[in-house]
Amino acid sequence: MARIGKFLFSVLVILICLEALVRVWGYSEMYLYDPIYMPYAQSQEIPFVLKPNLANVRAHGNIRINTDEMGLRSLTPGEKYPPKGPNEYRIAFMGDSVTFGVGVATADIYPQVVQATLNRLQDRFRVRVFNFGVSSYSVKEMTATLKYRVSAIAPDLVVMGIIVNDFDIHRTPGVDGWGYNTFGGPSEMINKYPTIKLLLRNLHLSYVIRDILARWKQKQVETDLMQGKMPDWIAKSYSYVVDFKNLATAHGYQYLVVTIPTLGGDGSQFREIIDNFQRDKIAYFDVSPLSMAFTEKQFRASRYDFHPSASVHRQISDKLSGYIMEKYLGKAAPTSQ
Repeated sequence: MARIGKFLFSVLVILICLEALVRVWGYSEMYLYDPIYMPYAQSQEIPFVLKPNLANVRAHGNIRINTDEMGLRSLTPGEKYPPKGPNEYRIAFMGDSVTFGVGVATADIYPQVVQATLNRLQDRFRVRVFNFGVSSYSVKEMTATLKYRVSAIAPDLVVMGIIVNDFDIHRTPGVDGWGYNTFGGPSEMINKYPTIKLLLRNLHLSYVIRDILARWKQKQVETDLMQGKMPDWIAKSYSYVVDFKNLATAHGYQYLVVTIPTLGGDGSQFREIIDNFQRDKIAYFDVSPLSMAFTEKQFRASRYDFHPSASVHRQISDKLSGYIMEKYLGKAAPTSQ
């Protein structure tokens, strides 16, 4: 018994030391956030959305954000939108943490820069962008967002921005009663004990361990894809992209699927997926090779954050704005009311 006691004590000391080192290291700061989420009452297909009218709250990536009256990330807290006006061209972006803009200021995320760029390039329309991107959304939630949330703004163009991991429909968490993400299993039981849950949220070492496991999985997936092997979970969830196309068409929206660059990727990870896009006549624009134009340091939003930096967002916007201008906005007819 004495030996077991000494062993457990040694493990506890090691864990305490590792926790202290992680806190000094600062790695976990990007994972700490305020309770910014809430359930989506209109459909269980969308497990959570951002709370509306947030002002200067902390979000993933150690950034401060605002949300508008609909719970979309915006420059102005509580921003309200009048009915769509004449010669107004509205674009709705759906996506994950990249489209939401983890680690990047609101003015620098690619949907926001697309709005500014398109308004600078032409004066026939007033372009307004709505960012429905939410961290951890998969293609399933993106398609459900188009189905349940987007019609309220009467968009002209709907855009789905995706990385390979967005095809993992089991990665999207739920939300607890406080507004934090919860991943099921034991964490659901812990919801009954708020003091314990908040204590566990402050164990910074857990974020490092989780990240190591997640990075290993992502690297394996991208390696398989680069070798022409499409995992079953991608093949099974691909249908949500087809649903996105069909929903957009049924509502009379123009649509576009954009493949987004990721750290360490070179674009080849989308090869098999793009083959399917071409087979199914899905409108897409591939900017994933942009990652090769940046060093790892340049690509990262911050030292420990693998999300795209503001520089990468601007490169995405430059390419995407030109494409939208040529294929969509340049061919649109002015409206009147």
